[in-house]
Parts: sequence; structure tokens; C-alpha cells
Amino acid sequence: MNAGPDSFCGVCSRWGHVDAKCGSLKMPACMLCAGRHLTKDHKCNVVGCKANAGQNCAHNVDKCVNCKGDHIAKANCCVKKQEAIKVAREERRTWKEREGERRNVTTDQLKKPDQTEDGGPSTAEAKKKVQDDEQVGKKPEVQVAMTQETEGQSSNAGTQETPMKSW
Repeated sequence: MNAGPDSFCGVCSRWGHVDAKCGSLKMPACMLCAGRHLTKDHKCNVVGCKANAGQNCAHNVDKCVNCKGDHIAKANCCVKKQEAIKVAREERRTWKEREGERRNVTTDQLKKPDQTEDGGPSTAEAKKKVQDDEQVGKKPEVQVAMTQETEGQSSNAGTQETPMKSW
């Protein structure tokens, strides 16, 4: 599983990785009280408290394992959480920009299907011109043969002059 900077680990209650990649398996930290136990094992020490294991209650003194603040580790006010989200957003933004640039290159290559890479007419455009000329009774002009659109189609590809024929 891929984890980003805003991934939260349920073992050590820190940002940037998930449980499966945690290096602190033997030193868990509760996201509610920063105690040395898994959050699912958190219990209230007040006799008669009806909170289930792993749940926060009014008796608990919240403590963040990341910034040592008086809130739980996943609290929106935690500066460590805010930093993790900021880094993740920046990484996603730059990833989207790189992906967009890659797509734009492909799109730009496809924008001009009526031209070859060197700016000359495409095969389809040249064929249409020859057909139009033949219909009005003009003789096909001698033109520079175009580079084949895919490599290896013809050994005569290049710049030799040949009369264009109708297809």
C-alpha cells in the first residue's frame, strides 16, 4: 500500500506511513493519550466510566504524541497534522503538473494531424490535393516526396523528387 505524507499510522500514531510500514511495532503510541499502548487498547482509569476500550472519554487528558499538545493526534488543530496535509497537497499538485505536462506534449503532437513534424502536408492532405487537381484537369505537380509517417515503410523515403500519383 502506498502511503503519503498525510497517511496516519494506527500503531505509533504518527504521520507519513501506515501500520504495515511502521518501524515502531514494539513501541506503540495511543493517539488519544500518547501512552505506550495501541489506541484500541486505551482504557479510562476512572472506576465506573462507561467508555469502551479504544474510545475517548471526558476523564481522559488528551495528549498528542506528535507535537505534545493537549489534543489527540488526529486533531485538526495539530501543527504536525497540518504540516503533513500541506506536504501531501504540494506533492499531489506537483504530480498533477508533471502529469499535465506529459499529457500536453501528447496533445500538442496530436493537434496538427494535417501536418508532418517538419511542417509539411500530411500524406492524407497531399493525396486530397492531387485528387482535387486531377478533378479540375490539372497535371499533378512534381513535389518533394514526404517522409513516411512510420519508420521502415519505404526504403525510398527521403527528399527525392517524384511526381505525385492519384490513389
